[in-house]
Amino acid sequence: MFPIVFNADENYIKYTSTLITSIIKNTNSQKSFKELCKDLTQDRESQSKMSAEKLHFIDYESLNENEQKEGYVFVILSDFVSTQTRDKLAELQRELNLIYPCSIEVKIVDEKEFEGFPKSGAAHSNFLPYYRLIAPQFLQEYSKCLYLDSDMLCLCDIRELFTLDLSDKILACVGDYGSKKRKIKFKENGKEKIFYYDEHYFNSGFLLINTYEYKAVAKQCENLAKQATYIKAADQDLLNAIVNREQRLKLSFAYNFVTHAFCYCICKDEDKTRLNYTRAEFLESAKNPKILHFGYKPWKFLESFSDFKGVNVCSYWWDMASQTPVFKQELLEIQKSITESSKNTIALGFNALEAFKTCNFFKMHSLLKNEDIKYTNANKRSVCENSGLCILLAEVIEFARRRHKGLLNVFFKIAKILRHYKKYANKILK
Repeated sequence: MFPIVFNADENYIKYTSTLITSIIKNTNSQKSFKELCKDLTQDRESQSKMSAEKLHFIDYESLNENEQKEGYVFVILSDFVSTQTRDKLAELQRELNLIYPCSIEVKIVDEKEFEGFPKSGAAHSNFLPYYRLIAPQFLQEYSKCLYLDSDMLCLCDIRELFTLDLSDKILACVGDYGSKKRKIKFKENGKEKIFYYDEHYFNSGFLLINTYEYKAVAKQCENLAKQATYIKAADQDLLNAIVNREQRLKLSFAYNFVTHAFCYCICKDEDKTRLNYTRAEFLESAKNPKILHFGYKPWKFLESFSDFKGVNVCSYWWDMASQTPVFKQELLEIQKSITESSKNTIALGFNALEAFKTCNFFKMHSLLKNEDIKYTNANKRSVCENSGLCILLAEVIEFARRRHKGLLNVFFKIAKILRHYKKYANKILK
């Protein structure tokens, strides 16, 4: 069995159901796990695409009966799930079992376990993101488990990850897309200390966890969290501070491909503080991403970034949503409702781009004052051609509105994005 864990509140479970469906539908039911283990052990080319590091694979015969058994164990960690939603999940399980064996379990976590943890970053409104720190305690009968964020979509037979032998590694992970100029401040023995992250900083939205080696991690994270005086990315910062480089197995960016990397990406051979993969490694992942991670949610944007095939990546998610049993109708209703708001966000970014290009500070100022920008057929073609870039620029305007940032602050942020876009976007398209 292949245990996969998610964090999701009542509202997010419908999105998690689409990710679960994508996992099932991309599993090759005609190939057994035993055959998959054998194939990957022998296929050097496939191995090289999984990781830049040397990989070790499990000996199938050494697995216990439960680990050899086909089927997924999906575990949703939550603070509350209604009876109605539990019934939907039970029906989802019945429908998906017709394709490939699986079970879907809900585990309610007592948030008192995280009293004293800082609310920041993804955990600014609740403690849900911290739940991944204790995920393995629900799956102690397995040697490894996989944690995935709910805003992902699987495009591969995910069982291949369970062929990996983590040995003495605590986890396998993927490098983070953003800047590594981060730090965490904490107090130790009454003294203020600072821990600076390096270029090996990883994203916690994807974690292949060695459940035996991981046991001490949650406690260490708890101790650090309660001493922290400054922390930005919540559980992600904690894990990066506790799990050192030698205890990690770095996998290909393809397993946690952040979709806005399709717009532009700065790699380590261009700036070591950015994505910790070479341009060649990044391009290989971009040609064949295995798991998409939507920083810009498809249920908020109908259009976003285009992949190497010229396909809007949101369409992949909505196609799977239309195939998701039980939750399909609810999801498609959301799709209808976001059409105008999605287009208007892109139009906002387009207007910001035009204002910047013409140095129209009056127009830029009016955008910051919540001017109502509508998508029109007049700028339809230009907007569509730059939808990904427009979303990035719209986010700058919307952030500035919320934080009451000034005109110069916005101008320089847009200038930085456009400079990076001009320098690095073309390298994606080659």
